[in-house]
Amino acid sequence: MGSGGMARGLLPLLLVVIFIIETRCKNNTEALIHTADNKLITRRIIAKRETKCKLDEYISGDECCKKCERGFVKNVVCPTDTSEHCVPCTHGKDYMDHVNDLDKCLRCSSCDSIFGLAVAKNCTPERNTECTCAKNHFCNSSVPCRHCDPCSICESGVTEKECTPTSDTVCGMKGVPAWAIAVVIALVLLLIGAIFWWKRKQMGGTSKENLGEVIPITGVSCDNEPLIYPDIDLSSHIAGIVEEMTHSAVMTFVRHHQIPEPVLDQILRDNYSDTCEQKIKLFQVWYQRHGIKRAYGTLIKSLRELKMCTVADRIEEKMKPAISSCQEGGQSCSDDAEQSKTCNPRSTNSYNDSADLSKNNSGSLEET
Repeated sequence: MGSGGMARGLLPLLLVVIFIIETRCKNNTEALIHTADNKLITRRIIAKRETKCKLDEYISGDECCKKCERGFVKNVVCPTDTSEHCVPCTHGKDYMDHVNDLDKCLRCSSCDSIFGLAVAKNCTPERNTECTCAKNHFCNSSVPCRHCDPCSICESGVTEKECTPTSDTVCGMKGVPAWAIAVVIALVLLLIGAIFWWKRKQMGGTSKENLGEVIPITGVSCDNEPLIYPDIDLSSHIAGIVEEMTHSAVMTFVRHHQIPEPVLDQILRDNYSDTCEQKIKLFQVWYQRHGIKRAYGTLIKSLRELKMCTVADRIEEKMKPAISSCQEGGQSCSDDAEQSKTCNPRSTNSYNDSADLSKNNSGSLEET
């Protein structure tokens, strides 16, 4: 065999040797890289396990920082000495009631007398203000109370249970036994039945035209009111309506219709020194949510359900001219331009434009 044949025979063998060497080098390189990665991960795990802080410390990066005690907050990013790096809250202005890693104190709450509140305990660096109901006021909401209502005064002059910060006055009846009350109730029911029968007879209640007609009996009982009320636009009468209601009555009405507490609190804060404006804004919120349709009927029925019959009667009497005017003139009761009396003489012009007030108030509710 010549030299050329020998070279051709060695060439395949040389290629095989090169392939084997290349494969072994590649495997060794991957093993080295894998080993290096495992060592790096192991180091990180060990370092993480080594950074273990005490109960009164917290981790910031790779450091253990001291937490500040109640009544103090930090003045550096990572406190190491609480005597130098923790500063006290201002007495009567702000507080911090727990161990913390914060850099700002919490602002003290105020007990607003316009909401019937009084200070029970003053604010300290370690504790927020504690409020209670002022004298002759009680709270009918969950703790902490944010609004107290005036205690009821017994018209009979007999008080079974005095008003407390958490419950209203319980009134009794002077010198009237239980059997006498039952007799009076029975007589009233008989009188209502007699009046109802007499009015149906006078109006031809047995005729076909009046078979389904309901005759309202007003001024006799709180539960007897018309079943159908006109859909009159109340926006121009809001000031006159709330003029017949106390602040407590308006609050009870809007809470009865489940207006959210944050919305009510925002209105009370925005009109801090004007209870008249508060009543108007609170009523407007309910009216915007309800809409014109059946709003007047809902108002009167709700007041009667809440045992505010006298208020309901006064509002109905006040609204009679507006309802008669729009019905007799053949115009829509939802387009009533008549203005009611304003609640506050200083605000006459502002209340007349109720539509604009409603739009503005709606905007603020969306932000809330």
